[in-house]
Amino acid sequence: MSVLKLKEQGAKKIKVTLKKSIIGKKPDHRATVKALGLRKIGKSREIDMSNNALVGMVKKIEYMLDIEVIE
Repeated sequence: MSVLKLKEQGAKKIKVTLKKSIIGKKPDHRATVKALGLRKIGKSREIDMSNNALVGMVKKIEYMLDIEVIE
């Protein structure tokens, strides 16, 4: 599900997991993955949906991520 739809539904926190390799991806997408603190495939981070900058970063690379809602 799209991160923007989750935000509209009122999700407070999400868990993002890196599912695809950054090899061969655009340099700005690689930098975004590193800025989110995702170093290896399978590693996860919790993201607060109230921070619009982080939501935008997740939206940019959501094709490489698995996104879950945290209650």
